[in-house]
Amino acid sequence: MNRRFFLSTLAAQAALRPLNAQSSRAIRRITLAPIECRFHKFVAMNSYDTAPKGHTYSNTLVRIFTADGAEGVGVMEYRRPDDEFIKSARTLLGADPLTLYERKDGRITARNPAFPVLRQYRHLESGLFDLIGKLTSKPAWQLIGSSVRGRVEVYDGTLYFSDVWFPRLGVQACVEEAGEAAKKGYRGIKLKMGRGSKWMERRAGTQRDIDVTNAVRRAVGKNMRILVDANNGYKDFHEELWRYISETAASNVGWFEEMFPENVAHYNALRDRMEKSGIRTQIAEGENDTEISAFLPYLKPRRLYDVVQMDIRRGGFLDNLELARIAAEAGAESVPHNWGSQVGVFMGLHFSRAVKAAPAAEDDRSTCDVVIADGYEFRDGYYSVPDKPGLGLTVDKKLYEMKCAKAETVIE
Repeated sequence: MNRRFFLSTLAAQAALRPLNAQSSRAIRRITLAPIECRFHKFVAMNSYDTAPKGHTYSNTLVRIFTADGAEGVGVMEYRRPDDEFIKSARTLLGADPLTLYERKDGRITARNPAFPVLRQYRHLESGLFDLIGKLTSKPAWQLIGSSVRGRVEVYDGTLYFSDVWFPRLGVQACVEEAGEAAKKGYRGIKLKMGRGSKWMERRAGTQRDIDVTNAVRRAVGKNMRILVDANNGYKDFHEELWRYISETAASNVGWFEEMFPENVAHYNALRDRMEKSGIRTQIAEGENDTEISAFLPYLKPRRLYDVVQMDIRRGGFLDNLELARIAAEAGAESVPHNWGSQVGVFMGLHFSRAVKAAPAAEDDRSTCDVVIADGYEFRDGYYSVPDKPGLGLTVDKKLYEMKCAKAETVIE
């Protein structure tokens, strides 16, 4: 038995023992409740959608209570809770939150193997890091590292196919949305591409992608960072993709995200072609990958991804932290994916504040009125990240009772 395994075993055994004198810190109750949150505008569709995203989205609010009344606030990932999740979450009852993770010098370094639920449902890290931060009087970012930047840059990720949904406006619909983001202070925007996947005829869709990219660049000027994301909309149409890349080269796109599904040979070919043509745009990928191992063939021996994008809720803080370390060794960056989650935005902000290789966070510009966030301020394209304990989140009890309590699931 090696030393690390021996120490982990002792920690696991300690975590499973009754807390005795510290029992007031034990987890006594977990509640799950559907919440409806709102985007700042009507959001259209992307390359795979069957309908626009609309004005609102649903998420599951997770509240974790200790016996003495401390509360961690977080959310699930994209799936709703099922019987298996509820059964697994029940294994946290009676546990001391401070024994759920291995810690060194006050920082969380690994999950306690005595609690498989932490690995199986990594989205619990939103609520648990909020709780542990409150118990230790540390902000979530300080649980994973030191401050590497005072403020965190964000980009607006809500510019979808408004030109298709509002055909009378056409390209101008996207231009107006980009202009609104610039007026609000955003220095980066992400445009959805891949209209030829289902919403338009293939070549016409590629042309519209080109027209939108170039028109937005002309409208917002040279200093706005423009990112593009095709949600795999160029799958099996690599020549059409190259047409798009070639005819938008002058618009200086910051990164190409999910232009086609993950494939090492295809990404090698794209990298070769870009290098030969002198196109220096970054390649970003990985929002659908849930395991670090899936990224490795794209980082070594040749770096095919310049930006890795494991989802911040699906991967949690710890897996994203390890992935960022590996990416940095390969000369890449980490900007975790986030969509349909204001809490996910907060997680991304804390992550970026503490991780040098994570220069920005994805902002879906949404709000959840049930969740009160303290200390976050957006100005000139950057968010301040508070030093409040945990994620700095509380729940509006009155609104919760009005909107959520009737559909609440209680685990105790």
